[in-house]
Amino acid sequence: MRKAIALAALIALSGCAALPTNAPTAHQVQRELRLGTIGGVPYKLVDIDPAVAMAPARSNQLPMLQLEALGAGAEPGRTDLIRPGDTLSIAIFEVGVSLFSSGSGAGAPDAGPTANAQRISAQVKDDGTIDLPYVGVVKAEGAYPDSLAGTIRARLRQFSQSPEVLVGITDSVENVAYVSGLVGKSGRYRLSSAREKLLDVIAIAGGSSVDPAEAEVRIVRGNRTAALPLVDLLPEDLANVTVLPGDRIQVLRRRKSYTVFGATDRVSQVSFETASVSLAEAVARVGGPSDARADAKAVYLFRFEQAGPGGRPQPVIYRLNLMQPQSYFAAQLFPMQDKDVLLFANAGANIPSKFLNVINQLFSPFVTVRAATTGNGGL
Repeated sequence: MRKAIALAALIALSGCAALPTNAPTAHQVQRELRLGTIGGVPYKLVDIDPAVAMAPARSNQLPMLQLEALGAGAEPGRTDLIRPGDTLSIAIFEVGVSLFSSGSGAGAPDAGPTANAQRISAQVKDDGTIDLPYVGVVKAEGAYPDSLAGTIRARLRQFSQSPEVLVGITDSVENVAYVSGLVGKSGRYRLSSAREKLLDVIAIAGGSSVDPAEAEVRIVRGNRTAALPLVDLLPEDLANVTVLPGDRIQVLRRRKSYTVFGATDRVSQVSFETASVSLAEAVARVGGPSDARADAKAVYLFRFEQAGPGGRPQPVIYRLNLMQPQSYFAAQLFPMQDKDVLLFANAGANIPSKFLNVINQLFSPFVTVRAATTGNGGL
């Protein structure tokens, strides 16, 4: 029996590295950090001490990066493409005798040359056509106002003297953005050739109805979504993306949160619930690092920060050593930011501990049966 247990132990020890873990160890994190980059971008490693904790806080730039990525490569097309459901305004000008005149004044012998105008409103049908007097059925879908005006003008020349045609889109079904939430007026807003930016459309909708410091702007484009605190978005930012047809923009009350991973009993996303949260409070709210699994010397906080005015966001990793008494003072002073990520690294001694637990689970039934059998034999 002892030989069997020893053999099983040797086999299990050989596979210790394959035991499941829910977070890297401090050694594994340090090994990755020695590469010097994260995703090809140089990172910055900072140990949290009282001096660092008391330095001016920099906001997490991850939401800004996500919004910039949403607009990257998105080239807006012309805003005056005619589509089914659009309402068109068609103005027809004629010199002399008019097809559309209701009186004889224009055609009287003593009347001088006059330009009569007729304005027609037409909605593009589902098949993409419109129907006009004297002109008949005209294909409008996929055309632009100037080219459609040329088509109508060419057809009118056989009936009218020097006709001129102007076409405009008065209402568009598809070339619009939808704005909802905490704004002055929710609704559907047509996009123009001015290429409205995100902040422009929010302003057209009446702006935020709550303090921008408490608001979050969220934009949904296809199957992609990005959100950013409204107060962080400036007109000159790349994140102030050009709004495209079909975009859905929401202004919501902002709920700041951080996410916790690794050797803790509560892997979760945690809302701030208060105006500010310190690192010490953030660690305590999730029960702190697990005594049995975590390395208290290796608590990491991941954040994107802007390197300086006008600089690109840079990955910054803050490291907290809970085995040092001064770290608890620093943790009280260090402010959490929206979308921060906390990682409690696994302790290196955790793997042998897990192995012993596995051995115990494998052989405890046998030991229990053996003890029961031995006990019965002695009766």
